[in-house]
Amino acid sequence: MRKNPLISGDAPHPPGDALACASCGTSYFLNLETIESLEPHAGELMVRVAYTCSACESSYEHNASFRNVAAVLNRKESFAGLLQFGGTYLHCGEPMTFAKNSGRSVYAPISTEDVDEDLPDVYLKTRVIQCRCGFRMELPA
Repeated sequence: MRKNPLISGDAPHPPGDALACASCGTSYFLNLETIESLEPHAGELMVRVAYTCSACESSYEHNASFRNVAAVLNRKESFAGLLQFGGTYLHCGEPMTFAKNSGRSVYAPISTEDVDEDLPDVYLKTRVIQCRCGFRMELPA
């Protein structure tokens, strides 16, 4: 199995270059995972981007021009997976919306035998976000 390299801001991805897999030489199989803003700076708008290549499973993270990230985002192919852009999650190329709040018990019995003692319940408050396609995800509240 091939180990995933993590490239951090250095060559072979200068900020002006289009996003592409260094192994495959194309952007066709790229799945964007995160886009984060950078401190204000002069010149072209730059962001920090992380993505993987679904063909060879290589992973990358580096600074890139927003124009080059938009070129990958605007491809006609559908999104594969989930993208976090700042505080927003995108699935199917659309922002996910809040569905409802819920509480989940994280208590799980250690065995299936009867337990004589009362164990405290632990609850985790969550926020549910969903996509129009039906994909749902719970985030800590």
